[in-house]
Amino acid sequence: MIELTQLAKKVFFISDLHLPLCPSGINRSRALENKLLAWLDYIKPQAEALFLLGDVFDFWFEYKYLIPKGAIRFQVKLWEFVQNKIPVYLFLGNHDGWSIDYLIQECGVQLFRKPASITICNRKFFLGHGDTIGPTMGYTLLRRLYHSRWFQSFVRILPPDWIYNRVDHYLTKKKGANPSFFAKKDRIFHYCEDKIEPFNHHDFYIFGHTHCPYIKALNHSSSYCNLGDWVFHYTYACFDGDNLSLLTF
Repeated sequence: MIELTQLAKKVFFISDLHLPLCPSGINRSRALENKLLAWLDYIKPQAEALFLLGDVFDFWFEYKYLIPKGAIRFQVKLWEFVQNKIPVYLFLGNHDGWSIDYLIQECGVQLFRKPASITICNRKFFLGHGDTIGPTMGYTLLRRLYHSRWFQSFVRILPPDWIYNRVDHYLTKKKGANPSFFAKKDRIFHYCEDKIEPFNHHDFYIFGHTHCPYIKALNHSSSYCNLGDWVFHYTYACFDGDNLSLLTF
């Protein structure tokens, strides 16, 4: 369990960056990565810790000797944070769930594969990406297949260039307009409100996944925060030891 007993600085939370694949021969914009690097430089002097709550990459399938091409400057920046004694905690999302240990070994991040309770300054937080919180039966079955050993073994015998190309083609077609959103439809919020908080109190619930940034009270002593994304909103959260704020860069 993560426990930060005292804060000399601030704790930052961000999710759903969706850094794209960068295939050879395609002049893909680096604007998102540049903006993200500027944000990391901005928070670095203020940061006690950094939490990445999933879907950091648009797609991540890690082979024994290969990783997806792109976002190398971002990976170096994470390593710089760790070298400067700023721990980086990565909670895997549905887009980067096939991570193994590359980011641990090369960037020094601490990897989490499911939501977790943490304590910061005696305040309890429940953190995760959000795709596994109150999912539909269909999604649960699909996720179980996606993470099964036999399916991953099958994918690994296919040519990596073909896998990355097919996924990149699908993700490029999928990108569209800013998603509409109403808080009353947020199943993560309602699951935390109905299934977790009555039995295990947390002061703050922080998730991503829906790409819709907002903070809302669960009750008189608990708050829920969705971090939004860096596809449309460029939002992040900051905890100063007392208050949690949702900000835009």
